[in-house]
Amino acid sequence: MSRRSVRAVLADSQGSGFVMRGTTRTVSCGTGMAKDRGFATKWGPQEENGEMRERGLTGALLLVTVLTGPVNLAAQLSPDPPPPPVSRKIVVPTRPVIELIGELEASSFARRRRATRELYRAGATAAVPLGRAARGDNLEVAARAVGVLERMYIARDLEVVAASEEVLEGLVETGPRGVARRARKVLESHVELRQRRAVEQVRRLGGIFKDAQDNVVDPNNPKMRGTPIVTLQLGKGWKGGDQGLRFVRRLTRLRSLLIIDGVKASEKEVTALIAAVPMLSIVRRGRALLGIKAFSMPCQVQEVRRGLAADRAGIKVGDEILKFDGRAIADFQQLVDLIKDHRPGDKVPMTVKRTIGGEKKVVALTVTLDSWESVNQSSAAPPAKK
Repeated sequence: MSRRSVRAVLADSQGSGFVMRGTTRTVSCGTGMAKDRGFATKWGPQEENGEMRERGLTGALLLVTVLTGPVNLAAQLSPDPPPPPVSRKIVVPTRPVIELIGELEASSFARRRRATRELYRAGATAAVPLGRAARGDNLEVAARAVGVLERMYIARDLEVVAASEEVLEGLVETGPRGVARRARKVLESHVELRQRRAVEQVRRLGGIFKDAQDNVVDPNNPKMRGTPIVTLQLGKGWKGGDQGLRFVRRLTRLRSLLIIDGVKASEKEVTALIAAVPMLSIVRRGRALLGIKAFSMPCQVQEVRRGLAADRAGIKVGDEILKFDGRAIADFQQLVDLIKDHRPGDKVPMTVKRTIGGEKKVVALTVTLDSWESVNQSSAAPPAKK
């Protein structure tokens, strides 16, 4: 179609009372009204004998508009080159967070929606003010604030996730009843995501995860995905301190927490941890390691870890430990307490009762104690054979 023809069509369409709103992919040029995904055409009564011709030209114009787009059509009508395309990555500056929170109670739905979006874009800096808004008297604002926090909680930015999660946890613990219930529901509805993130945070802080066989589990190893995590060990490499224990609270499926001497874990935080994970067994150990599992009374060896101190000293499954460093052993806990008094590398005499040829015999041994880091290095090895 030539430029002159296009202009003629424009003039004809204006004269016929044609109105176009929106855009569409397909066009119907019949009589009456045509609609398709936001597009509407309407024409009034026409008395000219050339009515069908004008409609045909109008349809041609619409087809040109649909196929080429309004920008290309403008380029045909104007000798000037079209403007460069606008980048899709537009950074929209947000207003102050306090002002945006005030907009959450606006009477206009559009203003509330815009404020919600801008608060989400504001990132981690908006989390604490949103938490304060959730504790306010306006229930609608509180609900919208928690809604924004939930969107932030499932974001990909770890800083935003951490900030929103901390605020949501605070609302669960000390927020108004209704808000606390809503915040708890948010956390519980994303429990799998919450567990995975907590495992990753604890691992980055130096925590060591183990399975039921005491083998180290690496959550980032594809071959180990799906392996149930039973125990968390906090030892020499733990950099989280008391503050990092809040991530452990989120591991509601954890069954055992092993805290090695020297790790900063106050009784206050440990008590809070027990309250958050009631089924969790918390055990404290010294830095030295023997490398066995045993029944309590009598202290009879149940398992010997291959390559560790007990295995190297010749301790076997079924041995009953009678003495450790010259002290009589009544139960396993007493043995654990005595090991706490020693350091890795110490050579300690031991006495065990062993069945040899059907007879009970007393055997004297000397063991060189390991550190808990040793068990992590040897965890890939299976237990020693009986």
